[in-house]
Amino acid sequence: MQRWYIEDEKLGRTVSKDRPDDKRAEHLPQGTVELMDLAEFDPQAHGRVVAELFRQLPHATIPFVERRASGMAGIVVAPTDDIGTADRRPVVFLLDRDRLCLIGEADACSNALDTIADEGFATPSTASALCELMRLAVRDHPAQLSGVRHDFEVIEERLLNGSTRIDRHKMRVDSRRLLGLDTLYQGLSDVASELAESAGSAVPDGDRLRFKALERHLDRLTTRLESLRDYSLQLNSLYQEAIDTRQNSVMQWLTVIATIFMPLTFITGWYGMNFPNMAMMSRPWGYALVVVVCLAIAAAEVLFFRRRGWLHFAGEMRPHARARGTDGHRRGGRERGDHARRR
Repeated sequence: MQRWYIEDEKLGRTVSKDRPDDKRAEHLPQGTVELMDLAEFDPQAHGRVVAELFRQLPHATIPFVERRASGMAGIVVAPTDDIGTADRRPVVFLLDRDRLCLIGEADACSNALDTIADEGFATPSTASALCELMRLAVRDHPAQLSGVRHDFEVIEERLLNGSTRIDRHKMRVDSRRLLGLDTLYQGLSDVASELAESAGSAVPDGDRLRFKALERHLDRLTTRLESLRDYSLQLNSLYQEAIDTRQNSVMQWLTVIATIFMPLTFITGWYGMNFPNMAMMSRPWGYALVVVVCLAIAAAEVLFFRRRGWLHFAGEMRPHARARGTDGHRRGGRERGDHARRR
């Protein structure tokens, strides 16, 4: 078991002993934070509520809190370096007026408590220590959510430029990192709200404002997460649209090419029949004539498809000739009408 002490509204591993004897009462810590492994703690000795928490711990995905006779008990997550679902580690906490007990994920919680002590966060009570631990669990989330949004913007720019060769692995990783964050933020927000409204002695009045501020911070993260999830859905839709457009273009090319060769195949098949008396079979210029006719048919079809806008090059669609003529006629008519009215 590891232990931290709260003294002079600071968290530390030791208690100061260099005070005068007339202030001996102040030698006692203002609160104690204890960290235990699962094997060190006996949940059955702490009542039904705690035993139920440990029963749900292996499958807990949403933080929550329950009231008990001497304080509050619940499940939160240990601070990690990444917001991915694989790194979320649930931790059981037991909160009393002067004691906070954390069970599970000893390494992650130990590093987090050392960070709180080293950075000098104000922790006048055990409830404030729990609040700082919860805040530390989501402290890096705004920066990481900004990184996810930047990745989405890069992918969107490539898609809008007509490229379908995007980093699909990064897109999947970023999308998976967003999975479950809504339940995480909602659960932590519910815990903060419950502790802020707690009327018992486990949470002092001054710490309720801390939990209220943490609740607002989690609500902002939830709003930001919702916008990112909508952005992710739009990107997937845009990517699928780009894939469909490319497939339609390929099918259009194949259809045009098949249509061009259809009459040529008919001609060659016709003259491939084994009949002794066929037109131009005995003429010296017959073969050249058939070749010229085939080339003329192919050229006429290419020109027709090109003018219709079905066959385009360099990624540009040519406008329909009839539409251009109609627009030109309308513009000419409007110009002649305006000229007549001016006269």
